[in-house]
Amino acid sequence: MDINSYKEIFIEEAKDNIKIFNSALLKFEKDTTDLTPVNDIFRAAHTLKGMAATMGYDKMTEFTHSLEDILDNIRNGSIKADAEITGLIFKGIDIIEKFLENISRNNIDIAEGYEELINKYKEYTKAGLKISAKVIKEEQKKEEIPDIKIEDIILNEVFKQNLNVYIIKVTLAEDCVFKNVRVFMVNRNLGEKGEIIKSSPSAKDLEEGKFGNSFSVAYITKLNSEEIEKLLYKIAEIKKVEVKQIKKEIDESKETEKKTENIISNTEKKKILSQSVRVNIEKLDVLLNLVGELVIAKIRLDQISKDKQFEILKETANEFDRIINELQAEVTQVRMLPVNNIFERFPRIARDIAVEEGKEVETEIIGGDIEIDRTVLEEINEPLLHLVRNSVAHGIEKPEERVSRGKSRKGIIRLSAKRERNSVIIEVSDDGKGIDVLKVRRKALEMKILSEEKIKNMTDEEIVNIIALPGFSTMDTVDKIAGRGVGVDVVKTKIESLGGIFRIENYPGEGVKFIMKLPLTLAIIQALLVKAAQNIYALPVIHTLETLELNTKSVKLIQGKRVIVLRDEVIAVFSLAELLKKKSEEKEVIQIVIVEVRDKKIALEVDEVLGQQEIAIKSLGEFLKYAKGFSGVTILGDGRISLILDIQALLEENNNL
Repeated sequence: MDINSYKEIFIEEAKDNIKIFNSALLKFEKDTTDLTPVNDIFRAAHTLKGMAATMGYDKMTEFTHSLEDILDNIRNGSIKADAEITGLIFKGIDIIEKFLENISRNNIDIAEGYEELINKYKEYTKAGLKISAKVIKEEQKKEEIPDIKIEDIILNEVFKQNLNVYIIKVTLAEDCVFKNVRVFMVNRNLGEKGEIIKSSPSAKDLEEGKFGNSFSVAYITKLNSEEIEKLLYKIAEIKKVEVKQIKKEIDESKETEKKTENIISNTEKKKILSQSVRVNIEKLDVLLNLVGELVIAKIRLDQISKDKQFEILKETANEFDRIINELQAEVTQVRMLPVNNIFERFPRIARDIAVEEGKEVETEIIGGDIEIDRTVLEEINEPLLHLVRNSVAHGIEKPEERVSRGKSRKGIIRLSAKRERNSVIIEVSDDGKGIDVLKVRRKALEMKILSEEKIKNMTDEEIVNIIALPGFSTMDTVDKIAGRGVGVDVVKTKIESLGGIFRIENYPGEGVKFIMKLPLTLAIIQALLVKAAQNIYALPVIHTLETLELNTKSVKLIQGKRVIVLRDEVIAVFSLAELLKKKSEEKEVIQIVIVEVRDKKIALEVDEVLGQQEIAIKSLGEFLKYAKGFSGVTILGDGRISLILDIQALLEENNNL
């Protein structure tokens, strides 16, 4: 068996444990009198150590063992947890992440600085370890492993199935360092060929290494005694294996059989509930692409049944439509992940920046169970990182300043997610000082980002959005994180490239809110089909607000620009045909689609609104990927190709934004 084939699973499991490390340690840092989070961290460290040992990553095993020691000393009171200790444990988590990175990229079991940190841990645990060693020695002298009693009903069922029952006593070498790792390996080897039903000491004590040099297990298998011994002697540091077979005969009764059936039935139910499968994301991409092709075929079949009006074909098309919809929903759901998958990493990041900046910060997560396509989730990771860093470093004030302003010493960073129709809205907000509009206005004039006349006529809301322009920053000097604006342009560009909307809400003296509206998935979306200059175009529904039919007299001219007044709001009007550099038709009655672009409403004049439809997005291809104003293509029901519009890019191309 090639153990490297399990590397990917090991890394995924290790990452899950790192999430537990960070969240539990953040809880413990808030209240060091509550040891519950320490127990969670200890269990995660212990699990990770066992996995690393199994994979043969000795350096990582040694490091997690030293981390486990310091956690154990905190639990038993030998070490008092303070800011320095929690800081060292946080550094330990960072070292483990470095181990995983090197294992993942280069298959090398190493992490820079791990030995130095082990030495620091040893300095703290020296006294605690001496006490522990003394206790263990005393316990070893007294050690007597109690007999394991197996219930008659279990034995009865085992004998009925022609299985063997054994009591196995395993004695470890006296100089064995990682006793609990050896227990893990014994359990693994035995578990592959049978089932351990009981142990002495308890499973918990074995996991935590709270035993001498021997332990016993009750084991059910088809193997004979010699095969069991051979299986266990493969493990290093196993000194002795004693196998005793139980051959007791039990009288059967209906009542006993009934109890046994219930026990087995419940066990089977538990096993079924816990089953899961890891699937490579590339396979899911291929599957989703095929579903996209089926969606196109479904639309074409539906179109044919309407045109030809064949009743039988119509019924078949409806059935096909139902099956495809169900398949699409299931495949899409498989790709969905809770936003908590990335939200969970930010409390730790916010905490580290706050410590560095001499601030106090707490991170709140709301709506972490909201699900979104994993591709979208991966793409927004970097934008969220920029926003959290900016909020902590430049939004939240120092504790003294917050108190002087009547706020609590600790600032709040809030990450929230919520569903809205076919999109997800993600917000990053803080309760800091907000964005200084006057400073942004002054800096924009200094940097000549826009003309002086234009800046003077801009509203405060428009001024705030200047921080999302490339290269803009309010900082006079460059630091590691820089000022408001650095990173915000990256966020805006990324969100808009995903077909989303990015906007900023500023509350001077109270904080700032960054809002991202994103599609649930990038593969199959709802779109509004419109006609302009004899061609059909698809407009993502995420950008559309409403459609109107207006008389041309309703369109007014203000400073040479076409506008309409809708519910007391002045909205600029643009012809889609003219934006595409084509001639527009003159009509008495015009079709208007109100779209949202950069937090502004735009009235888009089209020749005809054909209706809303689900479309499968296809890439523009290598030759057309730089074409401005289009984000992709789709195939319509009649086989024609329709370009998917990027309204923002079209308006920018024509200097209308």
